[in-house]
Amino acid sequence: MKLRGSQKILLLAACLFYAGFLFMFVLGNSFGVLGCSIGMGVMFLAVIAVGLPSDSVDEDDDLFSDTPEGEPEGERVHVNSLIDQLASRREDLENAHSDIKSREEEIEKLHQESEKKDKQMQEINERNSYLSEKVASLEASLKAATNKLYAAEGESNYETILPDAKNDPPKVINIGEAAQRAAADLQEAAGKAGISIRTISTDATLMVKASPTMIDVLFKNIIDNAIKYMSREGTLQITISRIEQELFIVMKDNGEGLAPDETEHIFELNFQGTNRISGNGLGLAQARAIVEYYGGMIYARSSVGSGMGIYIHLPSAV
Repeated sequence: MKLRGSQKILLLAACLFYAGFLFMFVLGNSFGVLGCSIGMGVMFLAVIAVGLPSDSVDEDDDLFSDTPEGEPEGERVHVNSLIDQLASRREDLENAHSDIKSREEEIEKLHQESEKKDKQMQEINERNSYLSEKVASLEASLKAATNKLYAAEGESNYETILPDAKNDPPKVINIGEAAQRAAADLQEAAGKAGISIRTISTDATLMVKASPTMIDVLFKNIIDNAIKYMSREGTLQITISRIEQELFIVMKDNGEGLAPDETEHIFELNFQGTNRISGNGLGLAQARAIVEYYGGMIYARSSVGSGMGIYIHLPSAV
């Protein structure tokens, strides 16, 4: 135990009285013994009266307590709890940071994919714009050539080569089905010539408003012309599609074909190329008359050895 300064002095005085008591006892002085005994008792009572200091610590407590001096046990427990909570919060923050970083990587990946698709769409739009300009230029050229040709042949001649459809007025028909019917009607002749006819429709709503008779004549004239002039076994493929309000018909064979300078005249009345075969030369001229009668356009592309391609544009009915 720890003693204050005053306690130490009083305790020392008590010890002196005790020593005096022993000395007087030895000498046999009874009054001296009595006085020393009384003084010693008073000193011990004074020590007790002063009391133990407030900052004293019980020795047993010092031996078994790990709490630092001046730090209550409850406060230490509270501090430890706060440390545990902070450690838990730190772990949560690290997990959240990792999750955010992962999400940022996913967003960056999606952003890169979006930029790639935007670039592809831009390229497609530029290509479509280029093709649209080319088609418009080609249409203008073909229209001018057609007007020039009609001016030379005379409008009355154009009207006379149209098939008679007085009893078959215009109505909305599926042009894909019309092409298939015409191909089926000429399948026997095509088979004898070793020619296979394939019809492909990219849309179930390929509709045109026209006389079924005229559309039937249109396809049969072109198919019959291909059968006659391919000059070898092969394939005639008919592909029909729609872009916005216009139908596109491509009739492409892999026959001998014609030179470009002859190809540009194949829709003229009574024209026969160098690979002429018996006929009146009416078929393709009549096909052109039908297409243009319904506000469409027809033209051809070919070269020797690469087959013939007939391209038709017609307004869609839907």
